[in-house]
Amino acid sequence: MFWLKLVAVAVLITVGIFVIAFLEEKLVSGPRRRELQAKAREKLAGNKRKEQ
Repeated sequence: MFWLKLVAVAVLITVGIFVIAFLEEKLVSGPRRRELQAKAREKLAGNKRKEQ
């Protein structure tokens, strides 16, 4: 019975870590990364226009 409880706790901790990582990616890192990518594209487009 002890091992079953130990495995259950390990599974819960693992699932919790994955849920936190998933939510962090969806709610924090993802939008921030897309914002930075958009700024980088605008900057590159601006540099290309200046060269021509």
